[in-house]
Amino acid sequence: MTRSEKTSRFGGRTRYAVLAEALLEDIQAGRYPVGSLLPPETELCREFDVSRHTVREALRRLVDLGLLHRQAGIGTTVRADRIASRYVQVGENASDLMRYVRDVKLRITQSEKVTAQSDLAELIGSPVGKSWLHLSGERFLASSPDTLVALTEIWIARRFHGIADGLVTPSEPLYSLIEKEYGITTSEILQNIEAVCLSDQAARRLGTDRGAPGLRVSRTYVSSEGESYETAISLHPADRFSYSTTLRVETRAPEEA
Repeated sequence: MTRSEKTSRFGGRTRYAVLAEALLEDIQAGRYPVGSLLPPETELCREFDVSRHTVREALRRLVDLGLLHRQAGIGTTVRADRIASRYVQVGENASDLMRYVRDVKLRITQSEKVTAQSDLAELIGSPVGKSWLHLSGERFLASSPDTLVALTEIWIARRFHGIADGLVTPSEPLYSLIEKEYGITTSEILQNIEAVCLSDQAARRLGTDRGAPGLRVSRTYVSSEGESYETAISLHPADRFSYSTTLRVETRAPEEA
């Protein structure tokens, strides 16, 4: 990636943040005027030597800022060349996750080493062919071990596999254990929450009605070096999980945008 040495306003020096910065510079320089289409994702992947996951995350950030508009069958259109204001999410950070794990425990039930093929690579944002440790488990209330609140799958990058040796019920989040054991720093936690219908198998394990509504929460942990080293996906019954946050509006003067 040709502009990887530059610190980005979109979240440090992660690859998608640097790509978002580079695309913004191209928009402001007139390479992609307002009303024009950006190149397809595959072309951006080749130009910047990044994965499709990186391109999509960079574009999502520019969409969130009102600079781009994405439409199926048409592509990605440039809507604006200036950032007037942006939303900063607060109230969901590493300390919040530490509080969560005190109340909700993880029980690891299965582990295996896997290689990311196309479907898995797309799901967790991994390069095809990368090796991962795949953990399956259940989350339950610390105050009521028989009450399951979620089914969880976790993928840990190969060089951190040792963190799970002999681990059954971790006392803190796995990303925190990896930080302490391997001396890395987490720069970002990417979170996505979507509504789903529980499959028959998931509903049976969670003790609820099949087809019942659920929430799928995905978190990807990115190191300060820009490496996505862990992804965790939890499936919650809708009546056992809620999520609240606070959005603070940060407005900049036009000349600062």
